[in-house]
Formats: sequence, structure tokens, C-alpha cells
Amino acid sequence: MNDLAEKALQATQAVGRQLARRPVPLFALGGFLAAAVVVVAGGRLGAARDALPMTRWLDLLAPAGYHVSDNIPAIVLVLGIGALIALWVGLLHFTRRRIVSEGQTWMITAAWMAPFAFGPPLMSTDIYSSVAHGLLARHGLDPYQHAPTALGHLKIVNAIDPTWRDTASTGGPLSTFVEHFATAVAGGNALTAVVLMRTLAVVCVLAIGALAAELAGPRHVDAVALTAANPAVLLYLVSGAHLDALMIALLLGALLAASQRRWTIAIVLACLAAGVKPIALVALPAFFAVHAIGQRSHIAWRVLIRDVITATITLVASVFVVTDGMGWIGNVSETTHEHTFWAPANLLSDMISPVLSSASYDDLAVGGRVAALLAAVTAVIYLLLTVLTRPIERTTGYLLLAVGLLSPVLYPWYLLWGVLCLAPAVTRTRRDWVVALSAAAALLTPPGFSLRTGRLATTAGLVVIAGGLVFRQVMRRRARASV
Repeated sequence: MNDLAEKALQATQAVGRQLARRPVPLFALGGFLAAAVVVVAGGRLGAARDALPMTRWLDLLAPAGYHVSDNIPAIVLVLGIGALIALWVGLLHFTRRRIVSEGQTWMITAAWMAPFAFGPPLMSTDIYSSVAHGLLARHGLDPYQHAPTALGHLKIVNAIDPTWRDTASTGGPLSTFVEHFATAVAGGNALTAVVLMRTLAVVCVLAIGALAAELAGPRHVDAVALTAANPAVLLYLVSGAHLDALMIALLLGALLAASQRRWTIAIVLACLAAGVKPIALVALPAFFAVHAIGQRSHIAWRVLIRDVITATITLVASVFVVTDGMGWIGNVSETTHEHTFWAPANLLSDMISPVLSSASYDDLAVGGRVAALLAAVTAVIYLLLTVLTRPIERTTGYLLLAVGLLSPVLYPWYLLWGVLCLAPAVTRTRRDWVVALSAAAALLTPPGFSLRTGRLATTAGLVVIAGGLVFRQVMRRRARASV
């Protein structure tokens, strides 16, 4: 047994020496292979059960649709994601120590991104919903009043998760504009529009990495790895092509402008981000407060009024970009009708159910959601009242993280709202938390398993991540104690 342990240690040290000598090709090839495994296995499972693929997508998608669980490709998918996370953590070790350059980090990121950029959409059918909304607008139908099913029996409708086929758009007016623009450029061809939306997602992720590097200053290499090479980003923003990528890119642009004290540009960009995804509105008060309170007292009110006017003009202008630009407000409740097991609101209702055994399921769900909402409101108020005690990018990240985590439903890309805003400025313990939250997002909803098995798989992954986080903190404390 001792011999086996010694051989394993020697093998690990040998791999470490090889990585130290030639990190770029080994990381690039390893990540490319892991990403390819994820894409191939994910193609056999599909983005949602009971959704029919609109194309074979380079023969990566099963032709008959997805009606049953399939544990073998699901296990392969989870192992592939786990391997990609492990490689990412290793890459972060090298970028933190500046063993690889920014250019080399971008090369590795490109290798990891390629399978997701060219493969079929995985983990979510939101890209098909976006194209369907664009087609609705192209046919003169209001996406805020009509669901994708209004298009009839088109392939793009059948490719959407059945849960969301009858749901009208909940995106901001700029989301609707982008969706309509993509379908117009595609000439009404749904598949071409999907490719255009994927291209936009890739461009936005590259912009996120570049903006994060600019914000990070001396830590620019680490910022690129934390954002653009992030496995959760590759899964949900590149492969899934969520328009959240555009919102986050605009928010990072706003934070960069704020760091350069170009406040008008910062507020305009933050408002444009809110025009894409209204959740970004939560960040606006932080921009107002930091800019106004940082001024002399006799002009602070003038600065605040000017910023509010700038924001109002930008928001109103974005509303009029499309017909019924405020229509998303009436559809907000549609985003919360799903039951996501890992949402803190649902976990809380499950925890109190044994205590209140006589309460109905609906009452317990409402109680959990109300408690989570109160916690979110409390966190937002606290962060805004203490906005001057931390950098604005940290406040923005915490605001979005609080709202994303404590919303009635929790989807993996909700975690990316705050994580990617925090990434450029985090160090030490905060950096460890950003890595852990990103890894958790990548493993939160593995497809292909039955409901029970999927929860067990996620639980196992979260336990491993938590163990790694605890180990990291213990080692950090020991290192400080030994100094």
C-alpha cells in the first residue's frame, strides 16, 4: 500500500513538472478533450427532455428527441465537466503565480471554448426561445403577449423545453430588439438565427474576459482565466448562448468606465444592461451613490439629479426601441413558476416542512419564498447603505449575487451575474468563493438523470466543492500562522 501511495505521489509530481515546463499545450489539449467529451455526451442527452432537435447539428444530436433518462452519457457528461473544472482550477494556480502570460491564457481559453462554440446548445433551450421571440416580432406579434407556440408547429418551437413553450418573453426591450435583429439578418431562417445568437454570445464572452482584464490591472491574466475560461461561462453563456452574457459585458463596461471616473458612460452602460436583463437595475443605485457621495456636499445633489436624468433618458429610450417595451413587467411572475430544488427559498420550505406538517405544499413554498425575498431585500439595503466601504465592482457583484441566490428560483447562470462582476477584483478568500460558486454553477443541473439521481449527483459534486473550499481555507490559515 505504501508502495502504491509512493508511486502515485511520484506520478503526481511528474505531471506537475511536465505542466510547469509546457503548461500551454497540456492545458489546451486537456481542456479541449474534456470540452469535446461534454459536447458529445450532452448532444446525446439534449438541452431538455421531450424537446425535439431542429437539426442533427453535425450528427451530434440524437434524431428522435429526448424522452427518457440515459445514465451512461449523463455520467460521461458529469465526468467531463468535472475534468474541465479540475483543469480550470489548475490553470488558475498558474495564472495566479504568473507562470503563463495573458496571451497564453487566451490561447487556452480559445481551445476550451471551441467545442462549445461549434457544438449544439447544451443544458438549456433558451437560445431557441430567443429565436422564437425574434420570429414572433418578425411576424408582427408581440413577444410579450404571445408565446412561441403562437408560431405553430415549427421546428424551432419543438426544440424549446415544453415547460417554456407557452411562456411569453420576460427579457428587457433590448433583448427583444437583439432577438428581432438576429432573425431579420437571418432572413427568417431559424437555424441561421441560432448561429447568429451563438456568435453574439461568443463575442460577449470575449468582451467579458477583456473588460475583466482591464479592470483587474496587475491581475489581468488571472481575471481572464476566472471569466472567459470559466466552465460555467462556457456551458451557459457560450453553449447555451444566454443573453445574460450581453448584460454582464455591458455591466463590466460600466464598472470600467466608473473606475476611470467616466460616470455618464458608466450610467448609460448600466442602463443598457438593464434594458437587456432588468435585473441589472439593482446595480444603478450603487452607481448613483458612489458618484454623488464622492463629490463635495454642495454639488452632490446636482450630480445625483444629473445622473438620475441620464439614467431616465437612457431607460426610456430603450423602452421605445421595440413595441410594448414595458411588456416584460407583466411576465415577471412567469420566471418563478418552476420549482428549482437548489434555490434557497425551496430548501428553506423543505427544512420547515417537518415542523409545520399540517401546512400545504403551496403554503410552505410561499413561506420559503417570502423569507428568501426578505433576506434579499435586507442584503440589498445593507449593501447600498455601506456602498462606500468597498469598491463599486464588489458592491455590484454582491448585489447581483444576493438577488440571484435568493430569488424564488435558482438557475446556474443566475450565479454568473455576480460572480463575473466580482472576478476582476477578488483575491484570497473571495477568489476561492468565486471559484467554488462557478464550479457549483457548472454542476448544479446535470441533465440525463432521473430527478432523484440528478439531485444525488449534484449533492456529491457540491460536497466535493465544499470540501475543497474548506481545505483551501485551512491551508491558507496555516500558511498565515507559520509566517
